[in-house]
Amino acid sequence: MTDEGGITAHERGDSHFAFRGVARVVMVVAVVVLVAGVILAGNFIHTGTFLPWLSNDARSSTAVVGPVPDPTESAAEGAPDAAAPQTPADRVAAEDTRLSAVAALGSTDPALIDTWNTVVLGAKNGQPTGYSLADLVALGAARQDDATTFTLLRNVVVRSGAELDLVAPGSTLRMTSSPAGSTSIVGWGGHLLFGGLEGSPLRITSWDESNAAPDTDESDGRAYVRVRDGILDSSYTDFSDLGYWSGRTGGLAITGSGTVDAGARLENSTMTGLHYGLFASESTGVGVFDSTITDSTLTGLEFTNGGHDFRVDRTTVRDSGSDGISLSRQSRALTLSDVTVEGAAGWGVRVDGSALADGPTTGGYGLTPSSGFTLTDSRVHSNRDGGVRVISTDDTEIHQSTVDETRTAVLVEGPSTGLSVTNADLSSSELRGLDINGRITDAKVSDSRIVGRRIATELTGASVVMSGNDLSVTTGSAIELADGARADITGNAFHGVGQDAVAMWSDSRTMQADNDESGWTFQWAWVGWMNEHPMMWMWALVLLIPAIGLPVLWRRRREHQRLRELLREALLRHGEEQVAAYRALPAAETVTAPAAVPVAAMAPATATAESGGESGGPVRDAPHAVPARPRAPRAPATARPRSFADLRTGALEGRTFASLREFAIAAVIEGGYSVSTISRLFRIQQWRLQQWVDDALVAYAPPAKEQ
Repeated sequence: MTDEGGITAHERGDSHFAFRGVARVVMVVAVVVLVAGVILAGNFIHTGTFLPWLSNDARSSTAVVGPVPDPTESAAEGAPDAAAPQTPADRVAAEDTRLSAVAALGSTDPALIDTWNTVVLGAKNGQPTGYSLADLVALGAARQDDATTFTLLRNVVVRSGAELDLVAPGSTLRMTSSPAGSTSIVGWGGHLLFGGLEGSPLRITSWDESNAAPDTDESDGRAYVRVRDGILDSSYTDFSDLGYWSGRTGGLAITGSGTVDAGARLENSTMTGLHYGLFASESTGVGVFDSTITDSTLTGLEFTNGGHDFRVDRTTVRDSGSDGISLSRQSRALTLSDVTVEGAAGWGVRVDGSALADGPTTGGYGLTPSSGFTLTDSRVHSNRDGGVRVISTDDTEIHQSTVDETRTAVLVEGPSTGLSVTNADLSSSELRGLDINGRITDAKVSDSRIVGRRIATELTGASVVMSGNDLSVTTGSAIELADGARADITGNAFHGVGQDAVAMWSDSRTMQADNDESGWTFQWAWVGWMNEHPMMWMWALVLLIPAIGLPVLWRRRREHQRLRELLREALLRHGEEQVAAYRALPAAETVTAPAAVPVAAMAPATATAESGGESGGPVRDAPHAVPARPRAPRAPATARPRSFADLRTGALEGRTFASLREFAIAAVIEGGYSVSTISRLFRIQQWRLQQWVDDALVAYAPPAKEQ
């Protein structure tokens, strides 16, 4: 049985509360789903998987030089000798100690064999002397396994005035190399000569007899070949699986001491799986021709420590663990011609001519950068960090070469003077084709094709003349200048989409003439940026929903205010009509209600269409007449009720009511409170309470007297 006196949600104006709650929940769920979709889509676009943090793929590649052995490992745990050096660095230091000790001993001193396991080859009777594989076998340094296979058992040192001639086409020299120890061939002022024939090269490799295979573990040392203050010549020779840890023990090394020139010439040779493909320090005139360097642990070709006059022609450097070719530490004058560099884990070619000091130092180094780098008729591509990077090197030239990279193709950093890029093809799929950065003067870029993703050529703080180039971008700017850069840009062709073909920032200046922009399409910069970051469109959509919703909510609020105003006006009109009807009644018909009307008996009288007799109630279709309201004693004006307990005083004290409706009616009729006061306390719409009171008064109005 329902309570007719209960206050319903409809009566309170809350008829749409449930709908609004459901709508809000749906909106929140939709936003959460959309944000989650944006995140998952972004992960899939950038990583190829929706949840990359759950991927079991390894996060890093294999260690460059393998695990370093524990220096505390004992002989009982597998070390060959508890007193032997246990780390690669210790082994390099032990090699330095051995070579210094051997240099101080005579060539016939028994300690060479007994203590240092070394055979020394020197001049005889003060005359240059040559040695061969047969001599190594005769001296106990090597063992002949068959007609073309030899195993090196002891270290060999070739002193000044001696030459080790290992020209043996089709032969293989296995250099003993295992955890127990390794062998080396060192030209200590002497001359090393390796050679074979086309189709029948000489092979030099490390050899672990316990595994009957080349030694591929660098962590415990490995066999190597080195020339110190001497000369190395190689022709049709294959070097493989040599070297460890340092440059001088890097596999195939040429090092100088600063007093005697060290040099090398390699032709038609291959270096595969060496720690450094070729390491040249403080050397002069090193040349590599018609050769191949692959799978180096670190750099393929490393020229460093003040060397000069290096030349590499018709040579391929592939899959290096660091840079493909590197020139550093004040080395100068490197020429690369018809060279291919690919697959390096660092830069394809990295040339660093930076001064070793910017002021007085204990070493007394100079303050000027080195000079002389030329790249001609070469191809550099598919290297992880980029194509060619040149740092503070004067007189840099890049001619008729192709550099095709995912990242920056050519990066030139100052300060330096003299840069020439001509007839080059420089392209990057993600970054810039050409980036000239720093205080670089006398720079010219001409007759080249330069392609970038957002910027084809970026000039930062440099002064450059660009002419006759073809520059293309996907979207962005063909040329961008920043940090006070200066450029003469004439006779170039621009292709791409963007706001400006030539963009200038930070006090940059240009002189432009005769440039062809027929292939350029205008597009606002922010649109291009959004296209470069497609996830931003999705985030913009996420933000667009509340952006659209705010005006809708504002409009709804205004409509609600208008509806409340209309309702207020309607209630006021209704009240005025009721007051007017009350005042229009004849005085004789005015009935004064008793001071206390029993509310419990105020059930509205029922009437039907058939009950229209003399004693019947009012006919349903009869006009509704509002009798006079009973006037009960009013509560003091200052006693405004703040709770239901405040109402249960005076006329309502001790009373009980069947419903809130009866309680509210009694509070108005018997308690004498105003309709507005009781409607606020009971949270009832004022017009509704007024209707209840009027219905109660009609139900208890006495029938009109017959005339």
